[in-house]
Amino acid sequence: MKKRVTAVFLSFCLAFSAITAVYADDADNTAAQEQTEESEEPETEPETEKPDEPETEKETEKPDEPETEKPTEKPTEKATEKPTEAKTEAATEKKTETTTKSTSSSSNTGVKEVTSNRSIKIDANDTKDLSSYIPSTAPSASEFKWTSSNTAVATISSSGKLTGKKRGVCTVTAELTKNNTHYKYTFDVEIDSSSSSSKSYTIDVGETKDLYRYVDDSYTASKYDWESSNERYVTVTSKGVVKGVREGSATITAKYDDLKYSFKITVDDDDDDDSSSSSSSSKVAAKLSWDIYLGTGDKLDISDLLEDDPDEYDWTVDDDDIVTVDENSGVIRGRDEGKTNVTAKGDDRYKFSVRVDDKYSTDEMSIRGKQSKDLDDYLDEDVDEYSFTSDRKAVATVNSSGRVTGVANGVASIICEHEDGDIIQIFVTVSGISSSSTTERTTEATTASVQRATQSQVQTSKPAASQNTVDFSDISHRAWAVNAIKAMASKGYIVGVGGSRFSPDANCKRCDFTIVLAKMLNLNDSNVNAEYNDISSKNYYYSYVMAALANGIEAGVKNNNFRPNDYITREEVMVMVYKGLAKVKGGLNTDTSVLSKYTDAGQISAENKAAVAALINSGAISGTSATTLEPTAKITRAQMAVIMQKVDESVN
Repeated sequence: MKKRVTAVFLSFCLAFSAITAVYADDADNTAAQEQTEESEEPETEPETEKPDEPETEKETEKPDEPETEKPTEKPTEKATEKPTEAKTEAATEKKTETTTKSTSSSSNTGVKEVTSNRSIKIDANDTKDLSSYIPSTAPSASEFKWTSSNTAVATISSSGKLTGKKRGVCTVTAELTKNNTHYKYTFDVEIDSSSSSSKSYTIDVGETKDLYRYVDDSYTASKYDWESSNERYVTVTSKGVVKGVREGSATITAKYDDLKYSFKITVDDDDDDDSSSSSSSSKVAAKLSWDIYLGTGDKLDISDLLEDDPDEYDWTVDDDDIVTVDENSGVIRGRDEGKTNVTAKGDDRYKFSVRVDDKYSTDEMSIRGKQSKDLDDYLDEDVDEYSFTSDRKAVATVNSSGRVTGVANGVASIICEHEDGDIIQIFVTVSGISSSSTTERTTEATTASVQRATQSQVQTSKPAASQNTVDFSDISHRAWAVNAIKAMASKGYIVGVGGSRFSPDANCKRCDFTIVLAKMLNLNDSNVNAEYNDISSKNYYYSYVMAALANGIEAGVKNNNFRPNDYITREEVMVMVYKGLAKVKGGLNTDTSVLSKYTDAGQISAENKAAVAALINSGAISGTSATTLEPTAKITRAQMAVIMQKVDESVN
């Protein structure tokens, strides 16, 4: 029995030793596994099997033994908690990396994403085809939606053609979702512009022009140092606004870092400008249809081709992928090759047929008088390799040798076509050509001179008016105004616009209406002690506008600017006539109750209602209908003649 007990005890000891050895081996294996798991991803099977094996032994053999609790807790903690934590961290890192490469791989939609990024650098006015960076394995570049984050810096066409505009940076994006794949290509674009630029412009005495809008870089105007080579002729502000001082020319330079822009500014004496009160200009009729040839990335100011300021028109562009237009400045830009139409609709409707191609370019030339200039300096090749045509031979002609000659005041387009198909379009501005009919202008100057020498302020007696018979060839279709036009012209109060034309349907300018009123009321400027900011002694209307100012006859003046070339409104006409008649006659009936029958009387400024009422009460001016006055409407030259005939009758 003793031997049997001893044998059982030894068997138990051996069994216990085996269990201890198993735990020891397992602990060693667990420690080794921990070291492995710190550098490598844990495998699924070892992670599950190792913790379970000691738990089974523990529950079967010695659940309460302290010797077994210690090894049991240790492998459980290491095998279960630590490896699980390591696995979670590793799995998260791996998932994030996958999302960066393909964000849609873990989404419910299952859309695959293909992305790339590239840096692009070009100069202003240069172009680059970004479609070449779309891989051949992707859909066609024309299927992508192309966008630029800043179109002032660079534009992008629907086919991926990049055009630099101003120095700066922007992002161009091409995106498309097709066949369960989302493609997105981004381009970090930098536009540089270190080269110089030179342009030429012509302005009148007293006229201003903002040169900053012709600078290709995106720095603010005040960053540049603006200088004039001769301030006797042209001055320039710190923001690039030039002003014509007297007839002559000067070069304006704008410098910043390595950038330099040069502008040759020619100042004309605008005494010879066309006007409704002077026939001293031989300017031909307006041209409403133009052909424009632009290079890709080129820009052209077409405001000089318009009768009014660009912002007075409604602009439409048939295809803005080919051409864009700045509606405030009248500058058009060629974006991509092709042909499209640009329309400006105002009092007149202008149509510009624009062709854009890398083989085209534009330039400008000014001609003073009937002089001639050669095109050699404007051409890229020898002159004998080009053919030349003028679209307005009544303004400027060009011979087969490329010699341009001014004929009449206006703008003409000269097409210089090279034998290989390249085209250079040169816009020629002709000015300073007087017509043979200068008698009326001389009479005006003489009359004004006599008035300044003999009158002290306002003469209530009528000046001697000439009674010459005047016939105009273009007024018969305005039968209601024919008698008034002839009567006013025969007295020398109004004149035509050149030749035998009166242009009755053209709108009347503020300066021209003032001339008629000053003549009719026999005003003089002897008491003037002020000036307008936008009036120069060189202007043909200067003495008349100053005479009106001396007698307190003005309307529509803003910030001390008379705005001589703006079209006058019916309200402004009534206010100026009222002030003039009050000077001459006085005692006008200003009862405003007469305005109550007009439905649009509320449009009249409060300070002007008495003046408008006085004119209506006097019968000098009536409404446009029984119930309308249309105070903000512009008046035509024919309407002006009718109104002023009534005023003339009321003065007598």
